[in-house]
Amino acid sequence: MPEEKSPETGPSIEALLYQAQKDGILPITSECDMGCVFCSNHFNPPGCEVRTIGRRSLEEIKESLPWLQAAPGPVVIGESVTRINEGEPLTHPDFGPILRLVREVYPQRSIHVTTSGALLTPDLTSLLSSLGVELMVSLNTVGKRREVMGDTDPERTLENVRALGGKVQFDGSIVALPFMTGWDDLRETAKFLRGAGASTIRLLLPGFSSRHPLYKKMPKDTWREVKDFSADLARDLDIPVLFEPPGLKDTLPVVEYVQRESPAAKAGILPGDLIDQVAGKETFSRKDAFLSCRMKENPSVTIDRNGVQIGVVLKKGWNQSPGFVMYEDLDRQAYLNWERSSQVRKGREVLVLTSALAKPVIEHMLSQRELQAKVVAVRSRFFGGNIQACGLLTVSDFWSAYENAVGEGYSPVEVTLPRIAFDPWGRDLEGVHYRAFGEKCHLPVILAG
Repeated sequence: MPEEKSPETGPSIEALLYQAQKDGILPITSECDMGCVFCSNHFNPPGCEVRTIGRRSLEEIKESLPWLQAAPGPVVIGESVTRINEGEPLTHPDFGPILRLVREVYPQRSIHVTTSGALLTPDLTSLLSSLGVELMVSLNTVGKRREVMGDTDPERTLENVRALGGKVQFDGSIVALPFMTGWDDLRETAKFLRGAGASTIRLLLPGFSSRHPLYKKMPKDTWREVKDFSADLARDLDIPVLFEPPGLKDTLPVVEYVQRESPAAKAGILPGDLIDQVAGKETFSRKDAFLSCRMKENPSVTIDRNGVQIGVVLKKGWNQSPGFVMYEDLDRQAYLNWERSSQVRKGREVLVLTSALAKPVIEHMLSQRELQAKVVAVRSRFFGGNIQACGLLTVSDFWSAYENAVGEGYSPVEVTLPRIAFDPWGRDLEGVHYRAFGEKCHLPVILAG
Protein backbone atom coordinates (compact mmCIF):
# COMPACT_ATOMS: atom_id res chain seq x y z
CA MET A 1 0.00 0.00 0.00
CA PRO A 2 1.29 3.51 -0.76
CA GLU A 3 1.46 5.71 2.30
CA GLU A 4 0.75 9.42 2.59
CA LYS A 5 1.99 10.71 5.92
CA SER A 6 1.57 14.06 7.61
CA PRO A 7 4.75 15.98 8.54
CA GLU A 8 7.11 14.01 10.74
CA THR A 9 5.69 15.44 13.92
CA GLY A 10 2.17 14.40 12.89
CA PRO A 11 -0.89 16.35 14.03
CA SER A 12 -0.11 18.68 16.93
CA ILE A 13 -1.57 18.01 20.34
CA GLU A 14 -3.36 21.34 20.10
CA ALA A 15 -5.05 20.28 16.87
CA LEU A 16 -6.15 16.98 18.40
CA LEU A 17 -7.50 18.81 21.44
CA TYR A 18 -9.39 21.19 19.15
CA GLN A 19 -11.02 18.30 17.31
CA ALA A 20 -11.93 16.54 20.55
CA GLN A 21 -13.62 19.63 21.93
CA LYS A 22 -15.48 20.20 18.67
CA ASP A 23 -17.02 16.80 19.41
CA GLY A 24 -17.96 17.85 22.95
CA ILE A 25 -15.07 16.13 24.73
CA LEU A 26 -12.89 18.15 27.11
CA PRO A 27 -9.58 16.31 27.72
CA ILE A 28 -7.84 17.55 30.86
CA THR A 29 -5.24 14.91 31.76
CA SER A 30 -3.77 11.57 30.70
CA GLU A 31 -2.72 10.72 34.27
CA CYS A 32 -4.45 7.86 36.07
CA ASP A 33 -4.41 6.59 39.64
CA MET A 34 -5.46 3.04 38.76
CA GLY A 35 -3.81 0.11 36.99
CA CYS A 36 -6.72 -1.68 35.34
CA VAL A 37 -5.83 -5.06 33.85
CA PHE A 38 -8.16 -4.44 30.91
CA CYS A 39 -6.51 -1.12 29.95
CA SER A 40 -5.27 -1.20 26.36
CA ASN A 41 -2.74 1.65 26.57
CA HIS A 42 0.28 -0.61 27.06
CA PHE A 43 -0.71 -3.19 24.44
CA ASN A 44 -1.24 -1.18 21.27
CA PRO A 45 0.55 -2.42 18.14
CA PRO A 46 3.80 -0.69 17.14
CA GLY A 47 3.13 2.49 15.18
CA CYS A 48 -0.28 3.12 16.74
CA GLU A 49 -0.71 6.90 16.86
CA VAL A 50 -2.23 7.62 20.26
CA ARG A 51 -1.02 10.63 22.23
CA THR A 52 -0.78 11.58 25.91
CA ILE A 53 -1.24 15.12 27.20
CA GLY A 54 0.00 15.05 30.80
CA ARG A 55 -1.96 17.72 32.69
CA ARG A 56 -3.42 20.65 30.80
CA SER A 57 -3.10 23.92 32.70
CA LEU A 58 -6.17 25.73 33.98
CA GLU A 59 -5.35 28.71 31.78
CA GLU A 60 -5.01 26.53 28.68
CA ILE A 61 -8.33 24.86 29.36
CA LYS A 62 -9.99 28.24 29.93
CA GLU A 63 -8.72 29.55 26.60
CA SER A 64 -9.96 26.45 24.74
CA LEU A 65 -13.49 26.28 26.20
CA PRO A 66 -15.04 28.17 23.25
CA TRP A 67 -14.07 25.19 21.07
CA LEU A 68 -16.91 23.25 22.75
CA GLN A 69 -19.54 25.50 21.16
CA ALA A 70 -19.72 23.35 18.02
CA ALA A 71 -21.07 20.34 19.91
CA PRO A 72 -24.79 20.49 20.80
CA GLY A 73 -24.74 17.75 23.43
CA PRO A 74 -23.14 17.52 26.88
CA VAL A 75 -19.60 18.48 27.78
CA VAL A 76 -17.85 15.15 28.40
CA ILE A 77 -14.79 14.82 30.65
CA GLY A 78 -12.91 11.56 31.19
CA GLU A 79 -14.02 9.49 28.18
CA SER A 80 -11.29 8.08 25.94
CA VAL A 81 -13.01 8.33 22.59
CA THR A 82 -10.34 10.31 20.74
CA ARG A 83 -6.70 9.72 19.84
CA ILE A 84 -5.74 11.20 23.19
CA ASN A 85 -5.24 8.90 26.17
CA GLU A 86 -7.64 10.27 28.76
CA GLY A 87 -6.84 9.45 32.36
CA GLU A 88 -8.71 9.86 35.63
CA PRO A 89 -10.00 13.47 35.60
CA LEU A 90 -10.07 13.71 39.40
CA THR A 91 -6.26 13.42 39.48
CA HIS A 92 -6.07 16.93 38.08
CA PRO A 93 -5.29 19.33 40.97
CA ASP A 94 -7.58 21.96 39.40
CA PHE A 95 -10.49 19.62 38.74
CA GLY A 96 -12.90 21.69 40.85
CA PRO A 97 -11.96 25.03 39.23
CA ILE A 98 -12.22 23.37 35.79
CA LEU A 99 -15.79 22.31 36.52
CA ARG A 100 -16.66 25.81 37.72
CA LEU A 101 -15.21 27.30 34.54
CA VAL A 102 -17.21 24.94 32.32
CA ARG A 103 -20.42 25.71 34.20
CA GLU A 104 -19.74 29.46 34.01
CA VAL A 105 -19.19 29.36 30.26
CA TYR A 106 -21.99 26.85 29.56
CA PRO A 107 -24.66 27.39 32.24
CA GLN A 108 -27.28 25.29 30.39
CA ARG A 109 -25.13 22.44 29.11
CA SER A 110 -25.05 19.02 30.74
CA ILE A 111 -21.63 18.10 32.12
CA HIS A 112 -20.75 14.40 32.16
CA VAL A 113 -17.68 13.12 34.02
CA THR A 114 -16.35 9.55 33.99
CA THR A 115 -14.47 8.50 37.12
CA SER A 116 -13.50 5.42 39.09
CA GLY A 117 -14.77 7.14 42.24
CA ALA A 118 -11.57 6.52 44.21
CA LEU A 119 -10.73 10.22 44.53
CA LEU A 120 -14.17 11.51 45.43
CA THR A 121 -14.39 13.54 48.65
CA PRO A 122 -17.34 15.06 50.54
CA ASP A 123 -16.38 18.54 49.33
CA LEU A 124 -16.08 17.38 45.74
CA THR A 125 -19.40 15.55 45.94
CA SER A 126 -21.02 18.76 47.18
CA LEU A 127 -19.47 20.69 44.29
CA LEU A 128 -20.69 18.13 41.75
CA SER A 129 -24.17 18.41 43.21
CA SER A 130 -24.21 22.22 43.20
CA LEU A 131 -23.04 22.38 39.57
CA GLY A 132 -25.46 19.69 38.37
CA VAL A 133 -22.67 17.45 37.10
CA GLU A 134 -23.64 13.91 36.07
CA LEU A 135 -21.20 11.06 36.70
CA MET A 136 -20.40 7.78 35.03
CA VAL A 137 -18.82 5.70 37.80
CA SER A 138 -16.56 3.09 36.23
CA LEU A 139 -16.67 0.68 39.16
CA ASN A 140 -16.10 -2.67 37.37
CA THR A 141 -15.86 -4.83 40.50
CA VAL A 142 -16.55 -4.70 44.23
CA GLY A 143 -14.72 -7.83 45.35
CA LYS A 144 -11.64 -7.89 43.11
CA ARG A 145 -10.63 -4.25 43.07
CA ARG A 146 -6.97 -4.76 43.94
CA GLU A 147 -6.52 -7.48 41.33
CA VAL A 148 -8.59 -5.91 38.54
CA MET A 149 -8.24 -2.17 39.15
CA GLY A 150 -5.04 -1.82 41.16
CA ASP A 151 -7.12 -0.03 43.79
CA THR A 152 -5.04 0.37 46.96
CA ASP A 153 -8.02 1.30 49.15
CA PRO A 154 -11.11 -0.53 47.86
CA GLU A 155 -13.32 0.16 50.87
CA ARG A 156 -12.72 3.87 50.64
CA THR A 157 -13.69 3.86 46.96
CA LEU A 158 -16.92 2.00 47.69
CA GLU A 159 -17.74 4.40 50.51
CA ASN A 160 -17.15 7.34 48.16
CA VAL A 161 -19.65 5.90 45.68
CA ARG A 162 -22.21 5.17 48.41
CA ALA A 163 -21.99 8.84 49.44
CA LEU A 164 -23.21 9.93 46.00
CA GLY A 165 -26.69 8.53 46.62
CA GLY A 166 -29.32 11.23 46.60
CA LYS A 167 -26.74 13.98 46.00
CA VAL A 168 -25.29 13.44 42.52
CA GLN A 169 -27.00 11.83 39.55
CA PHE A 170 -24.84 9.00 38.28
CA ASP A 171 -24.77 5.89 36.14
CA GLY A 172 -22.54 2.91 36.69
CA SER A 173 -20.37 0.97 34.28
CA ILE A 174 -18.78 -2.46 34.55
CA VAL A 175 -16.22 -3.96 32.20
CA ALA A 176 -17.54 -7.50 32.38
CA LEU A 177 -14.73 -9.95 33.17
CA PRO A 178 -16.58 -12.97 34.60
CA PHE A 179 -13.66 -15.23 33.67
CA MET A 180 -11.57 -13.23 36.18
CA THR A 181 -14.00 -12.02 38.81
CA GLY A 182 -16.70 -14.68 38.61
CA TRP A 183 -20.39 -14.17 37.92
CA ASP A 184 -21.21 -13.61 41.58
CA ASP A 185 -18.93 -10.57 41.74
CA LEU A 186 -20.47 -9.22 38.56
CA ARG A 187 -23.92 -9.51 40.13
CA GLU A 188 -22.77 -8.03 43.45
CA THR A 189 -21.17 -5.08 41.65
CA ALA A 190 -24.42 -4.35 39.83
CA LYS A 191 -26.37 -4.69 43.09
CA PHE A 192 -23.96 -2.31 44.79
CA LEU A 193 -24.42 0.32 42.07
CA ARG A 194 -28.18 -0.09 42.25
CA GLY A 195 -28.15 0.33 46.03
CA ALA A 196 -25.87 3.36 45.84
CA GLY A 197 -28.37 5.13 43.59
CA ALA A 198 -27.18 4.54 40.02
CA SER A 199 -29.80 5.43 37.41
CA THR A 200 -28.57 2.88 34.88
CA ILE A 201 -25.81 0.28 34.59
CA ARG A 202 -23.70 -0.34 31.51
CA LEU A 203 -22.14 -3.77 31.08
CA LEU A 204 -19.22 -3.28 28.71
CA LEU A 205 -18.33 -6.35 26.70
CA PRO A 206 -14.55 -6.75 26.86
CA GLY A 207 -12.59 -6.13 23.68
CA PHE A 208 -8.88 -6.95 23.47
CA SER A 209 -6.26 -6.74 20.77
CA SER A 210 -4.29 -9.88 19.96
CA ARG A 211 -1.37 -8.39 21.93
CA HIS A 212 -3.35 -8.07 25.16
CA PRO A 213 -2.70 -10.94 27.61
CA LEU A 214 -6.40 -11.21 28.49
CA TYR A 215 -7.45 -11.96 24.91
CA LYS A 216 -6.35 -15.60 25.10
CA LYS A 217 -7.81 -15.98 28.59
CA MET A 218 -11.29 -14.83 27.62
CA PRO A 219 -13.65 -17.69 26.63
CA LYS A 220 -15.11 -17.23 23.18
CA ASP A 221 -18.71 -17.27 24.44
CA THR A 222 -18.15 -14.46 26.98
CA TRP A 223 -20.04 -11.84 24.95
CA ARG A 224 -23.10 -14.04 24.54
CA GLU A 225 -23.13 -15.00 28.20
CA VAL A 226 -22.81 -11.38 29.37
CA LYS A 227 -25.69 -10.33 27.11
CA ASP A 228 -27.89 -13.03 28.61
CA PHE A 229 -26.72 -12.09 32.10
CA SER A 230 -27.62 -8.42 31.56
CA ALA A 231 -31.24 -9.33 30.90
CA ASP A 232 -31.37 -11.30 34.16
CA LEU A 233 -29.84 -8.39 36.07
CA ALA A 234 -32.30 -5.88 34.64
CA ARG A 235 -35.20 -8.07 35.72
CA ASP A 236 -33.84 -8.89 39.18
CA LEU A 237 -32.63 -5.38 40.05
CA ASP A 238 -35.44 -3.45 38.37
CA ILE A 239 -32.97 -1.01 36.82
CA PRO A 240 -31.91 -0.40 33.21
CA VAL A 241 -28.93 -2.65 32.44
CA LEU A 242 -27.44 -2.03 29.01
CA PHE A 243 -24.76 -4.16 27.38
CA GLU A 244 -22.38 -2.51 24.95
CA PRO A 245 -21.83 -2.99 22.10
CA PRO A 246 -25.47 -4.08 21.77
CA GLY A 247 -25.22 -5.80 18.38
CA LEU A 248 -28.08 -3.84 16.83
CA LYS A 249 -29.76 -5.21 13.71
CA ASP A 250 -31.92 -2.22 12.78
CA THR A 251 -32.51 1.50 13.38
CA LEU A 252 -35.99 1.24 14.86
CA PRO A 253 -36.33 3.82 17.70
CA VAL A 254 -37.38 1.30 20.32
CA VAL A 255 -37.43 2.19 24.02
CA GLU A 256 -35.33 -0.27 26.02
CA TYR A 257 -36.11 0.99 29.52
CA VAL A 258 -38.09 3.73 31.25
CA GLN A 259 -36.69 5.25 34.42
CA ARG A 260 -38.90 5.63 37.46
CA GLU A 261 -40.55 8.99 38.10
CA SER A 262 -39.12 10.33 34.82
CA PRO A 263 -40.99 12.44 32.23
CA ALA A 264 -41.32 9.32 30.07
CA ALA A 265 -42.74 7.27 32.96
CA LYS A 266 -45.22 10.00 33.88
CA ALA A 267 -46.31 10.24 30.23
CA GLY A 268 -47.01 6.50 30.15
CA ILE A 269 -44.22 5.42 27.79
CA LEU A 270 -43.31 1.75 28.16
CA PRO A 271 -40.36 -0.46 27.19
CA GLY A 272 -40.89 -1.71 23.66
CA ASP A 273 -42.65 1.45 22.47
CA LEU A 274 -41.40 2.99 19.23
CA ILE A 275 -40.88 6.76 19.19
CA ASP A 276 -42.48 7.55 15.82
CA GLN A 277 -42.67 11.34 15.91
CA VAL A 278 -41.32 14.16 18.05
CA ALA A 279 -42.95 17.59 17.72
CA GLY A 280 -44.69 16.40 14.56
CA LYS A 281 -41.46 15.30 12.87
CA GLU A 282 -40.92 11.66 11.96
CA THR A 283 -37.94 10.12 13.72
CA PHE A 284 -35.02 8.71 11.77
CA SER A 285 -33.24 6.38 14.19
CA ARG A 286 -32.78 5.65 17.90
CA LYS A 287 -30.20 8.41 18.26
CA ASP A 288 -32.38 10.89 16.43
CA ALA A 289 -35.45 10.05 18.53
CA PHE A 290 -33.60 10.39 21.83
CA LEU A 291 -31.83 13.65 20.94
CA SER A 292 -35.03 15.14 19.52
CA CYS A 293 -36.78 14.48 22.83
CA ARG A 294 -33.83 15.65 24.93
CA MET A 295 -33.27 18.92 23.10
CA LYS A 296 -36.90 20.09 23.24
CA GLU A 297 -38.98 21.54 26.05
CA ASN A 298 -42.26 19.68 26.70
CA PRO A 299 -42.16 17.86 23.34
CA SER A 300 -45.24 16.20 21.94
CA VAL A 301 -44.41 12.58 21.10
CA THR A 302 -46.23 9.98 19.04
CA ILE A 303 -45.44 6.41 20.01
CA ASP A 304 -46.25 3.15 18.27
CA ARG A 305 -47.35 0.46 20.70
CA ASN A 306 -48.06 -2.81 18.93
CA GLY A 307 -49.33 -0.95 15.87
CA VAL A 308 -51.46 1.56 17.81
CA GLN A 309 -50.50 5.25 17.60
CA ILE A 310 -50.57 7.08 20.95
CA GLY A 311 -49.85 10.78 21.52
CA VAL A 312 -48.19 11.94 24.74
CA VAL A 313 -46.39 15.02 26.04
CA LEU A 314 -43.09 14.80 27.92
CA LYS A 315 -43.13 17.39 30.70
CA LYS A 316 -39.47 18.38 30.77
CA GLY A 317 -37.06 21.25 30.21
CA TRP A 318 -34.72 21.90 27.33
CA ASN A 319 -31.71 19.59 27.21
CA GLN A 320 -33.09 17.40 29.98
CA SER A 321 -33.30 13.64 29.68
CA PRO A 322 -36.69 12.33 28.61
CA GLY A 323 -36.22 9.44 31.03
CA PHE A 324 -36.32 6.61 28.53
CA VAL A 325 -33.21 4.65 27.58
CA MET A 326 -32.22 3.68 24.05
CA TYR A 327 -29.12 2.27 22.42
CA GLU A 328 -27.26 4.61 20.08
CA ASP A 329 -27.21 3.99 16.35
CA LEU A 330 -27.09 6.29 13.29
CA ASP A 331 -26.86 10.06 13.34
CA ARG A 332 -29.48 11.57 11.03
CA GLN A 333 -27.42 14.39 9.59
CA ALA A 334 -24.24 12.38 9.14
CA TYR A 335 -26.10 9.65 7.26
CA LEU A 336 -28.02 12.07 5.02
CA ASN A 337 -24.83 13.97 4.23
CA TRP A 338 -23.28 10.71 3.05
CA GLU A 339 -26.34 9.78 1.01
CA ARG A 340 -26.30 13.14 -0.78
CA SER A 341 -22.58 12.93 -1.59
CA SER A 342 -22.66 9.28 -2.63
CA GLN A 343 -23.83 7.78 -5.91
CA VAL A 344 -26.14 5.43 -4.04
CA ARG A 345 -29.19 7.53 -4.99
CA LYS A 346 -28.31 7.06 -8.67
CA GLY A 347 -28.47 3.30 -8.31
CA ARG A 348 -24.74 2.90 -8.98
CA GLU A 349 -22.61 0.14 -7.43
CA VAL A 350 -21.42 1.58 -4.12
CA LEU A 351 -19.21 -0.38 -1.75
CA VAL A 352 -19.51 0.48 1.96
CA LEU A 353 -16.70 -0.84 4.14
CA THR A 354 -17.49 -0.75 7.85
CA SER A 355 -17.31 -2.77 11.06
CA ALA A 356 -19.17 -5.99 11.75
CA LEU A 357 -21.14 -4.11 14.40
CA ALA A 358 -22.30 -1.34 12.04
CA LYS A 359 -23.02 -3.50 8.97
CA PRO A 360 -26.60 -4.64 9.83
CA VAL A 361 -27.57 -1.14 11.01
CA ILE A 362 -26.43 0.45 7.74
CA GLU A 363 -28.12 -2.27 5.71
CA HIS A 364 -31.37 -1.70 7.57
CA MET A 365 -31.29 2.04 6.93
CA LEU A 366 -30.61 1.50 3.23
CA SER A 367 -33.54 -0.90 3.06
CA GLN A 368 -35.81 1.57 4.87
CA ARG A 369 -34.91 4.21 2.29
CA GLU A 370 -35.25 1.76 -0.62
CA LEU A 371 -31.60 2.06 -1.61
CA GLN A 372 -28.99 -0.56 -2.38
CA ALA A 373 -25.28 -0.79 -1.68
CA LYS A 374 -22.87 -3.61 -0.95
CA VAL A 375 -22.02 -3.37 2.76
CA VAL A 376 -18.97 -5.37 3.84
CA ALA A 377 -17.82 -6.05 7.40
CA VAL A 378 -14.12 -5.34 7.83
CA ARG A 379 -11.95 -7.43 10.11
CA SER A 380 -9.41 -5.62 12.29
CA ARG A 381 -6.06 -7.06 11.29
CA PHE A 382 -4.03 -4.20 12.77
CA PHE A 383 -5.25 -4.83 16.32
CA GLY A 384 -6.48 -8.40 15.90
CA GLY A 385 -8.15 -10.15 18.81
CA ASN A 386 -11.87 -9.47 19.10
CA ILE A 387 -11.69 -5.77 18.20
CA GLN A 388 -14.73 -4.77 16.11
CA ALA A 389 -15.04 -1.00 16.51
CA CYS A 390 -15.10 1.18 13.37
CA GLY A 391 -12.75 3.71 14.93
CA LEU A 392 -9.99 1.12 15.30
CA LEU A 393 -9.92 0.00 11.66
CA THR A 394 -7.03 1.05 9.43
CA VAL A 395 -6.44 1.58 5.70
CA SER A 396 -4.71 -1.81 5.53
CA ASP A 397 -7.79 -3.42 7.12
CA PHE A 398 -10.07 -1.74 4.58
CA TRP A 399 -7.81 -2.77 1.72
CA SER A 400 -7.93 -6.45 2.68
CA ALA A 401 -11.74 -6.32 2.74
CA TYR A 402 -11.81 -4.50 -0.60
CA GLU A 403 -9.58 -7.08 -2.27
CA ASN A 404 -11.86 -9.87 -1.04
CA ALA A 405 -14.95 -8.07 -2.38
CA VAL A 406 -13.56 -7.36 -5.87
CA GLY A 407 -11.93 -10.78 -5.95
CA GLU A 408 -15.46 -12.19 -6.08
CA GLY A 409 -16.13 -10.30 -9.32
CA TYR A 410 -17.69 -7.20 -7.80
CA SER A 411 -16.90 -3.84 -9.48
CA PRO A 412 -17.95 -0.76 -7.48
CA VAL A 413 -17.86 2.80 -8.82
CA GLU A 414 -16.99 4.31 -5.44
CA VAL A 415 -16.06 3.23 -1.91
CA THR A 416 -17.28 4.54 1.45
CA LEU A 417 -15.11 4.35 4.58
CA PRO A 418 -16.18 5.31 8.13
CA ARG A 419 -15.04 8.82 9.04
CA ILE A 420 -14.46 7.79 12.68
CA ALA A 421 -11.49 5.67 11.56
CA PHE A 422 -9.60 8.81 10.54
CA ASP A 423 -8.37 11.91 12.31
CA PRO A 424 -9.26 15.43 11.10
CA TRP A 425 -6.43 15.21 8.56
CA GLY A 426 -7.69 11.95 7.09
CA ARG A 427 -5.05 9.75 8.71
CA ASP A 428 -5.71 6.36 10.29
CA LEU A 429 -4.13 5.02 13.48
CA GLU A 430 -1.02 4.02 11.52
CA GLY A 431 -0.67 7.52 10.07
CA VAL A 432 -1.83 6.47 6.59
CA HIS A 433 -4.11 8.87 4.71
CA TYR A 434 -7.36 7.51 3.32
CA ARG A 435 -6.40 8.93 -0.09
CA ALA A 436 -3.82 6.13 -0.26
CA PHE A 437 -6.76 3.73 -0.52
CA GLY A 438 -8.27 5.66 -3.45
CA GLU A 439 -4.91 5.85 -5.22
CA LYS A 440 -4.58 2.09 -4.95
CA CYS A 441 -8.06 1.17 -6.21
CA HIS A 442 -8.45 4.17 -8.60
CA LEU A 443 -11.93 4.93 -7.29
CA PRO A 444 -13.56 7.88 -5.51
CA VAL A 445 -13.48 7.41 -1.72
CA ILE A 446 -16.10 9.01 0.55
CA LEU A 447 -15.95 9.27 4.33
CA ALA A 448 -19.24 8.77 6.14
CA GLY A 449 -20.42 9.42 9.68
